[in-house]
Amino acid sequence: MKKTTQLLSVLAGAAILSASALSAADKFVLLPIFTDPDWKANIELAAVGGTMDFDNGSVKDDYNYGLEFSFDCPVFTLPGDNLLRQQLSLSRYDKDDVTITAIEMNPYYFIHFTRNLVLGVGPGIGAMYTEYPVTTTTGGLFPTTSTDNANDWLFTLQAGAGLKYYMGSFLAGVDIRRTWTTENDFGTTKKYSLDNWRTLLKAGYRF
Repeated sequence: MKKTTQLLSVLAGAAILSASALSAADKFVLLPIFTDPDWKANIELAAVGGTMDFDNGSVKDDYNYGLEFSFDCPVFTLPGDNLLRQQLSLSRYDKDDVTITAIEMNPYYFIHFTRNLVLGVGPGIGAMYTEYPVTTTTGGLFPTTSTDNANDWLFTLQAGAGLKYYMGSFLAGVDIRRTWTTENDFGTTKKYSLDNWRTLLKAGYRF
């Protein structure tokens, strides 16, 4: 609950700052990749790593790591001095025979605090490919137990906020993301979600 309140506070504050930026707007550009000769992708590639904390106590909290690829939004440019950027990430969690590979798209609206320090906020969609063990017991006078590997895809939604600091072409940052997933029985008689919090550190390069 405390983390949820903190994240909502950040998102609310960003919305207020965004409204201020829009009030000083100059123009809105649709499909700048085709219509704006000055548009640049400003590609960034970063390594990310941190902790993955699950709401479900049956899944152990552990480290999460991966790569993030981001670029200025090619669909539209918002008025003002702030940027909308698309962030595509691939990350992995591996603990006690449970492996989760997450693919996400998180469009963030970035607000400049200083020339080098920015705050980004935004939603996200994605999917989790989950591999896990399933134990089966066969009956009879002498029951036997066997363990097999199973896998499933879960659809995900996210909300996040993060800070980035630029040092020339290099960048460092931190993100807090909340993820909600669809439910699955994972080989049991009940359905569970893998809702989680992630705190991610990132380091990368702007091309």
